[in-house]
Amino acid sequence: MIKLTNALGAEKTLPLTMSFRRVPLEISVPSQPLYGLDGDVVTGRPTLRPRQFVLEGGIYHRDKHQIEQDLDDLLTFLMHAPIDVYRQHWHNRFLRAHPLGAPQDWLDAGAELSLRIPMIAHDPYWYGDKETVPISGTGTIYTYGTAPVYPIITTTGSAVNLQVAHGQTGKIIEVTGSGVIEVDCADLKVTIDGVNSLDKINDEFKLNLWELLPGENLITTSHPIEVKFRHRYY
Repeated sequence: MIKLTNALGAEKTLPLTMSFRRVPLEISVPSQPLYGLDGDVVTGRPTLRPRQFVLEGGIYHRDKHQIEQDLDDLLTFLMHAPIDVYRQHWHNRFLRAHPLGAPQDWLDAGAELSLRIPMIAHDPYWYGDKETVPISGTGTIYTYGTAPVYPIITTTGSAVNLQVAHGQTGKIIEVTGSGVIEVDCADLKVTIDGVNSLDKINDEFKLNLWELLPGENLITTSHPIEVKFRHRYY
């Protein structure tokens, strides 16, 4: 059974009669044709397209008023997007998606409802469990996913300047300033004591995002930090 969680934290399990069958994965490869030559040439980095999929099936009940109530509850739930969509209720991976509507076909004098819920996941990755890993000095973080992860790094107290280095990639985060420092590697945000401080971080971070790789990551930090992330999958 498909499990859903909305932006309010409410959870809903769809009936067995609803299915999530086709899971798309589209890759966009930018290219440019060359005049007078066969084929074309790749002009940029391949990227994953947003995923569009459909939750579909039926809602059945002898009491047609109960079907109407079930539909009202579901539509109200879907209005609080984004929706985390788990392919099965026991699954620990989800796509974060927005519903694009809910076309309905009423059958058998209202005792049966055929329902389609098209959805789009603008972020095409599956996300798994959330983790917080403390690092002091040098430590190892292991990610179980298949795709790179962009964590949130926070000093565990007030710090004077911060340097965090990744042993495998050689990428370094350097923040100049004092206070509680937080670096959001996904959204390119830096705060010191809650104040936006993107100008305090090194230019390399802005040009080349700092990520955790699938598997083992050796991290060295100048101050004790907490590294927060979700395991991520293609």
